[in-house]
Amino acid sequence: MSCSKLLWDEQVLSRKQVPTVQDALACCDKQTLLYVVERTFASRMPGWETATPQQRRVARKRMARALDAMRQCQVKRKEGKSYCVFPQEEFVVHISGGRSVIERVLQGRVVDVSSRYNCPEGVQNMLTFGCKPWAAALAYRIWLEGPWNCQERYMVLASVFWQLTHQGFEEPCELPLESESRSNGFYQVYGTCSPLSSKPLCGSRALEANCYGWDRMQDCAVSPNEDCVSKAEFMGLGVPEALEETYKERLIARVAQLNSIGQQDLQARVVRFSQRLRAA
Repeated sequence: MSCSKLLWDEQVLSRKQVPTVQDALACCDKQTLLYVVERTFASRMPGWETATPQQRRVARKRMARALDAMRQCQVKRKEGKSYCVFPQEEFVVHISGGRSVIERVLQGRVVDVSSRYNCPEGVQNMLTFGCKPWAAALAYRIWLEGPWNCQERYMVLASVFWQLTHQGFEEPCELPLESESRSNGFYQVYGTCSPLSSKPLCGSRALEANCYGWDRMQDCAVSPNEDCVSKAEFMGLGVPEALEETYKERLIARVAQLNSIGQQDLQARVVRFSQRLRAA
């Protein structure tokens, strides 16, 4: 869209202009969305890697039928105006076989915007699709403003599809939306990392070494081995007793910072959305 702005760039809009989840699913490219759903979610299901080509074809057909059903579902548009889906960027730590990897995740988060005029400071009520029937959940509004490209918007729609189907195939029943094994941007199965283990630079001369430089450390009465350890620690190269655990702790702390930034960005977009509706 080189000659016109995207809908998400509008500075003033009415509630009628805000599309529903069903609107977005109905107008997107079906094959592209199903590809993103498979790559991002279905391929991670237990047994997918060992499934036969026939089994995968069956699974793809079931996902396609679910999407068709969502597009054709009878919804009451007015009933979903109190809720809006916004993209949220999160980061998750995966630790396996001695390797630590940070994964970037884009998902659709449901926000109660009914009280946004009274409480515009930020997101007050972060919700889930839960066990809402499709007729209700598909009427929720969706607002894809943000620094997202086309692929990232499809990732958000794929997240919405997967949440509504609870495995990509069936209508919602009793399953919760989010696994309780996730917390603060990383999986709790990783446990709590042990605290750092560090040694003083050189007794009472540690402060002097920090203030006056490397040469002041030479006066410390220490053995050659202790001197080497002190110099290493002064350069931030002292190896903790649990090096890998220390790295994991730092990685998880960094992910928590990234997720905090993502949460603040989401709050800012919800506020801008409400302000634009109010100006209309």
